[in-house]
Amino acid sequence: MLNVHGEWPLVGRDPELAEARNALLDSAWRGVIITGQSGVGKTALAQRIAREVDDSFELVYVRGSAIASKMPYGALSFVLSDLDDAIVGNPLMLLRGLQELYARREDGRQTLILADNLEELDSSSAMALAHLVRVGAVKLIAICQSIDASPEEFCDLWKDGVLRRIDLEPLNLAATTRLLSAALDAPVSRAAAASMWHTTGGNPLFLQALTREQVDSGEMLERDGVWVAKPLSVPKTRRSMTDWIMVRLRRMPAEEREALELISVVGVAPLDLLLRFVPSSALDSLQERKAIDVEHGDSPNVRVANGLVSEVVRSQVPLGRGRELMRAIATETRGASMPAITRMSYAAWCLEIGAELDAETLIDAARLANRLREGESALRFIHAIPNYSAIPQAVIEEAHALGVDGDTSGGLMVLDQFLKTHAAPQLHDWVEVGLLQCRLLMRNPSRHAEAEPLLAEIRRRLSVETGAPDIEALVNQTDMLAAELAVHNGRYAELLEEYSDFLLDRSSELQNHGLLGWVAEALAMTGRQDDGVRLASSMLSRLVDSGGDTLLQEAAMARIFKLMVLSGRWNECIEMAASPANHGKESAYDGSASEFAEGCLLAYAGRGTEALDKLLPALSQIRVRDRQQTLPIAEATTAYAYALVGEARAAQEHLGRTDHRHNRMSWHNTRATEYFATLAMLATKAPVEVAERMLELADEDHALGNIGHELLFLCQAVQLGLESAADRLFSSALASQGPFAEVCALYGKGIASKDTHQLLLASQKALELGNHRLAADAARLAAHLAQESGEEVAVTEADRVLRGVGAPGVTGRRGALESLTDRERSIAVLAAQGHTNRDIAQVMCVSVRTIEGHIYRLYSKLGVSSRSQLALLLE
Repeated sequence: MLNVHGEWPLVGRDPELAEARNALLDSAWRGVIITGQSGVGKTALAQRIAREVDDSFELVYVRGSAIASKMPYGALSFVLSDLDDAIVGNPLMLLRGLQELYARREDGRQTLILADNLEELDSSSAMALAHLVRVGAVKLIAICQSIDASPEEFCDLWKDGVLRRIDLEPLNLAATTRLLSAALDAPVSRAAAASMWHTTGGNPLFLQALTREQVDSGEMLERDGVWVAKPLSVPKTRRSMTDWIMVRLRRMPAEEREALELISVVGVAPLDLLLRFVPSSALDSLQERKAIDVEHGDSPNVRVANGLVSEVVRSQVPLGRGRELMRAIATETRGASMPAITRMSYAAWCLEIGAELDAETLIDAARLANRLREGESALRFIHAIPNYSAIPQAVIEEAHALGVDGDTSGGLMVLDQFLKTHAAPQLHDWVEVGLLQCRLLMRNPSRHAEAEPLLAEIRRRLSVETGAPDIEALVNQTDMLAAELAVHNGRYAELLEEYSDFLLDRSSELQNHGLLGWVAEALAMTGRQDDGVRLASSMLSRLVDSGGDTLLQEAAMARIFKLMVLSGRWNECIEMAASPANHGKESAYDGSASEFAEGCLLAYAGRGTEALDKLLPALSQIRVRDRQQTLPIAEATTAYAYALVGEARAAQEHLGRTDHRHNRMSWHNTRATEYFATLAMLATKAPVEVAERMLELADEDHALGNIGHELLFLCQAVQLGLESAADRLFSSALASQGPFAEVCALYGKGIASKDTHQLLLASQKALELGNHRLAADAARLAAHLAQESGEEVAVTEADRVLRGVGAPGVTGRRGALESLTDRERSIAVLAAQGHTNRDIAQVMCVSVRTIEGHIYRLYSKLGVSSRSQLALLLE
């Protein structure tokens, strides 16, 4: 944390630095003009450039100011003292004198003028500087917010190709993360970085101010060597930053200021709503100055471009003015077209200023907060309702919020108490309470068996009440819950059997998007991966085309991601997880969800070091707030990533934490945890033991009919040396779809028939898809078989694949083996034979930690990541 309260590093500006440096050193240019909004880092960039070219130039600093702009040559007054008084009084002689002054440096260096704040330059200084640049007497680094607001002479220099223009944009998420990590001297979780990025808009000045405040207040804290954000932390600003923003706000015309206040209060405002309260000219001006962003679509929305500005404005709206705004938009916020975040922001703001809200508005805000998995916010809205426990919908959202925060027992207690005090609730309320009970029950470790009977009772009651209002909607909700319950318990085949008619007759359109998503997942899990991806993609397309709920679209996108992973499109999934589009501010997933997904994929692909770079920050954030209930999977995946790099002790530590779960996980999450936890055992157990456990897990999947998921365990069993399962891998792969099944079929057939060609095809395909470990395993086995049969071409091709994943080829491995010390070679042989690190430590009479260090260095030297690969290499 050395830099937080000091000077921050310049990060994310390498292209601009190179461009400016080239313009100064290239005789075809006379300098650069740097533009960008206030606080974006223009001056810092200019000063860095000046330092980098210091040997070639003599630096002169000029700055425009409001005071100096009122005097002729005010910005150059410090220079005029070097000229004769007679020259200063004559404009032409003055220009010639300045030209001679800067052209005759005794050391032969050219003068470089850094002119900051061009907008405040007096006209005489602007004319003089422009003349010096045109005649080549000096080179120039000019800084301004907008080139249009600068003196005309500089705009002409740019248009005439004399000065090179560099528009400095705010930092993107990746650069923001790097800057925070550098300033805080430690990694920063993607969730914390994304929150800061959204709030500051990537503006470095705002980012520095906000980070200092968040660290000092404890809203950002260090956990396990990683900086994370506290749950639901609200950005706080220092008084100086608040004053800085408010001073600039007061300079705005009244109409623009009122527009900013209105947008800040509601968070995101539909354009058509804004135009009812503010003139279009005010919005046009704000957009031109990049103070607001307009999100175009079927129904355009407007938000303040910088979240920090929005928070400051929102908190500073005068109470009287605030009540006027409240009355103006009160009826509008209940409209169906209002964005969810708008209705939530408005309700939260009303509570902040002590304004009264009706129960309907607060329940709506709580429902939206729950959908965004913001349980604490939902409880705040519900508890603001007088006598809320007597209102069924309020009780439902209270119990839902407790479930969102992982307290299923608490949520069930709330619902049980409601049913005790309301002996005969209306059918609609009874069904909704019962459905939520089912959802909480199936995740509750002690009461999950109650879910099935309760669902059956709900269905029985609905079958009797055929004439009740909204009965069709209630039946649809119940069908979706039945599918969700089947998926939660891993009964995908049963789900497909129930909806076999729909799958056979695609002309019948299923409108229940939630149910459609579960069916798509069931297809993929039972071997129809491509069909599942197509069905989920079709559902997403319909949601987008209809301009539907963005949270439904986000859920559909998350499901497509899961199905693409199962199908084997791993590189595409890594790109999706890393995309800034998946770190939205109004999202049910925070940045660590995508960071964890990316790390999980990298670990699965055998890329241990890369995986840890993503997993460790994500895990630290998840430990603070487990928004998606993924902590056990994150611990297991991290354990495996450590095992991949030979860190057995760290792998065991994380493995020991995988059982720390408060709720009953879904079948898929449980299987994912078991998958990575089993692989992590490679750090201490022989590969054959791990392979046998993988085969047991594959048998369990097969018994349920989940052959699409079975492939994951079967393939690992074969990779770990259980070649007797190769035929089964081949046949199971033929019964499945997708690129992963194709690789498994090639790999299984190649091993079973000792076919070098099939193994090479498997390795090449795995490399294309991004699974480095599978590609390396198939290529090493192909090289081994090719060497035995004298197929030099195949050896060369296998080497190409190995180099593609960063592993040494045959020749490189031979050299690496020869470079081992006698002790390393002895340890390698014992490890390849399946002995654990503890066993080897006892044989070698050293500590386990010493053996771990040797194993790590062995893996690095030989380009392997497991004992099975080491055994193959030593054959």
